[in-house]
Amino acid sequence: MSQTALPLRQRVPVAVRMALFYGVSFLSMGVSVPYWPVWLADRGLSPQQISTVVAAGMILRILANPVVGRLADARGARRSILMVLAWATFGVTALYLGTWNFWSILCVGLLANLIFPALISLTENTGVLAAYQRGYDYGRVRLWGSVAFVGATLGAGALLPHYGPPVVLWLMLAGMGATALLAWLLPEVRSPPTVHRKGSMARFLRDPVFLLFLAATSLLNASHGVFYTFGALHWGAVGISPTWIGVLWSEGVVAEIALFAFSGRVVGALGPVRMIILGAAAGVLRWTLTGVSDALPMLMLVQALHALTFGFCHLGAMHFIARAAPPDLTATAQGLYAAIGTGLVVALVTAGAGPLYAAVGGQAYLAMAGLCGLATLAALGLRARWQGGVLDV
Repeated sequence: MSQTALPLRQRVPVAVRMALFYGVSFLSMGVSVPYWPVWLADRGLSPQQISTVVAAGMILRILANPVVGRLADARGARRSILMVLAWATFGVTALYLGTWNFWSILCVGLLANLIFPALISLTENTGVLAAYQRGYDYGRVRLWGSVAFVGATLGAGALLPHYGPPVVLWLMLAGMGATALLAWLLPEVRSPPTVHRKGSMARFLRDPVFLLFLAATSLLNASHGVFYTFGALHWGAVGISPTWIGVLWSEGVVAEIALFAFSGRVVGALGPVRMIILGAAAGVLRWTLTGVSDALPMLMLVQALHALTFGFCHLGAMHFIARAAPPDLTATAQGLYAAIGTGLVVALVTAGAGPLYAAVGGQAYLAMAGLCGLATLAALGLRARWQGGVLDV
């Protein structure tokens, strides 16, 4: 069949299609991650209620992510599932337009967090599998999600002073609508179906190496809890303008983009586990300095460490799963990581972040530095136990 006879989406290289989908799917995250608490506060929610809404949504990931991952492995296909998730995310997010109090926002938030995190998790699994199967650099494709995140964060920061907190939800809807419309571009990345396997999730959770991996990455991801939930609110409270708040958020992601641009070399030189170790150690420094100073110059310096605390952790986790999980169970492993490594533990820490921040303000970051210390110990244990092979699950 000639190239021109192929459907349009198949004429575009897989790496380009994945990069485009990462870009549109991260637009709404670039708005919601820093500014969703601002929208919630504008609806009259207290710090404790904000942390409850955010944490409760994270807990729902525990249910959805492993189920969607297991379904993808059982079918051996991902594209159709991602298309359904993208449209469902847009529809559920639109329901926020009719919410005006804590309970209605909580109910919609629970439903949204059954869908959107599963969409992102399965997108990551698709992107990593496509990279290994089609031979492109995962980091250089994934960085376009971070580029979109930066653009959305800066754009929202610039629009907030003019249009107020309500613009946050409208920008999120625009990003999610674009995601749903462009989901048809996704490649069909297949893996051997696993309908014959039983108890695979339980076997992962009994494996000491996988448990050490979850402990290290969960604690490191959870250490961002105060920052993601109260970072924008706290900086605003100490006199930093919305524009500079957008710059601070974007700076961290720009550092992340620079890392992703050279991720192939970095992963090749360090390996997944060493990256997680270094990310956790950097977290001790980042959150300690953030907890002791609100000075803008200090924050500008510290935000660059996001490349390590998030970037090293993310790349290390994605490549660990790709190398350690059996080929027919990568989506299952990804789902468990999303449920626990970016869900359960993060939710518990976020739930505690509300009372902690209400009590001590910015010094709550010091507790996050302590979590990174524990993450470093778990990552060192992982390095001692894992020799780089496929887990026997």
